[in-house]
Amino acid sequence: MALLTAVIVVATLIAMTSGRIPPVLALIIALLVAGLTGIAPPAKLFAGLSNGGVLTIAAMLVIAKGVLATGVISRLTFRLLNGMRTASQTLLRLIPPVGVISSLINTTPIVAMLIPATKELQQRSGIPARSVLLPIAHATTLAGSMTLIGTSSNLIIAGMAARSDIELTMFSFVPIAAPVAVVGWIAIVLTSRRLLKSKPRVKEKSLDWRAELPVSGRSVSIGRTAEEIGIAETVEYELIGIRRWGRTVVVESPLEEDDVLIYRCTEAGIRMLWSSPRFGLAPHHLFAVTLDTQNPGSVRDLQDDEDLIVVAAETERRFRDTPMRPGSTVYVSAASREVLDQHPYVGLWQNVAGKAPQPGKTWAALGILLAVIVGASFGIAPVELVAGTGAVAMVMTGILTPRSAVRALDWNILAIIAGSIGLGVMVIESGLGDHISDGIVHLSAGSIPVMVAVLALGTTLLTNFVTNAAAASILTPVAVAIAHSMSLDPTLLLILVGTCISFTFLNPYSHQSNLMVMEPGGYTTTAFLKFGIPLTLVSVITAFAVTWPLLALRS
Repeated sequence: MALLTAVIVVATLIAMTSGRIPPVLALIIALLVAGLTGIAPPAKLFAGLSNGGVLTIAAMLVIAKGVLATGVISRLTFRLLNGMRTASQTLLRLIPPVGVISSLINTTPIVAMLIPATKELQQRSGIPARSVLLPIAHATTLAGSMTLIGTSSNLIIAGMAARSDIELTMFSFVPIAAPVAVVGWIAIVLTSRRLLKSKPRVKEKSLDWRAELPVSGRSVSIGRTAEEIGIAETVEYELIGIRRWGRTVVVESPLEEDDVLIYRCTEAGIRMLWSSPRFGLAPHHLFAVTLDTQNPGSVRDLQDDEDLIVVAAETERRFRDTPMRPGSTVYVSAASREVLDQHPYVGLWQNVAGKAPQPGKTWAALGILLAVIVGASFGIAPVELVAGTGAVAMVMTGILTPRSAVRALDWNILAIIAGSIGLGVMVIESGLGDHISDGIVHLSAGSIPVMVAVLALGTTLLTNFVTNAAAASILTPVAVAIAHSMSLDPTLLLILVGTCISFTFLNPYSHQSNLMVMEPGGYTTTAFLKFGIPLTLVSVITAFAVTWPLLALRS
């Protein structure tokens, strides 16, 4: 059975890596073949669907969306980046706080928030986004391995280790992962300037659109100027006036409730302004609508009280002086899609941006996240129950709607993780894990340093060619078996595996954050290798240097 399992696992990993078939399909086929050939019973092969780690990951995705929906990350990022003049200075200021956040919530939405922030920084200060995005993506990946909930692979490792009566808690990964992250961060700052050096290409853009955004009583900007909070001018938009109770005041004026900020902007600038948490806008989506009318009225006539509000139009004049032309596009916010479907002047519409951030819910969202962290840290309840309660609280407090919470779940990723756990079951049930561990022990000739080096290198290579969930599922039973064979502390070997799984620096397709920054940063596969090889070497050497003495002390 071990040989058959090896063939199935290798074939599945090759299929997942090749990209010719969806990874979920490859995993399903592998589990079905394993079940039909008797490698493991179906109940165990598909146990990932009810695995506590998968449930925790799903709940943390909802919690992460709730925190991000308040715009707190965007506001924090602006404060950190304000006044930066070089890429190295930016990384030194950004990496530690973003790293801490990445150890507590999923890194993917954090990177998604940082992409527009770095682009805005490039436009404002001339610091190339290319010099910041990839280093930050790798820094968040390293930080995620420091806690149980920071990355999905740690949750998978903890869930599988529990079957062998090995308990991994919230901060079990810190002794190895934290030193590796700190050294990795230093390496990122030192090498990024030379390896990712480039000159920003800032193109002149036509600001053909007019946007009008109100400042509500919920805004965090009241009493401060637009320049102070970073919404005055970039390449994508320019503040040209503030309308206050029917009269225009200078743009340098401190903002007041019910002010309307008037911008010249690009279409991309409209979306950037809408996603800013500084206006305290109503929790509506942004839509691009195509007009379908011969009505001689103005664009302002589209408005329907608070159900539909005109945000932007391609004009230099006020909305009330801009005629409605059939086929033209106008950006509006609407309470629901039904408002657009029933509107007599709207022909076609497209949802172009999610709900505006709601900063008024910031402390509630952060309080829920803190409660989850404390609950998981002190073992008040199983981590999946603590995280699940936090996810429900995000909905019950109105931070997220039930529909938004469901949309936060990435079903493809959850299915891959659940299927990958089935691969781990195959490795355990067939005895393949014991054969692999025996091979590593034999190769190391009983030497702890050699074994640690082989395990660290093997994990790093595997995680760069398959998903981190698959790597965790396959290597967890191997690490446990090695620990038993050599009478070592299994916890340390599992932490080593969890730490090295984060070294996804060589292949842009090995981690979702890599793919997210690839196009915005203009990176190639060669650029990933050029920047990733030294970082990988430094990380592996540090992991080895930390793990070996710890094993010696505990053996």
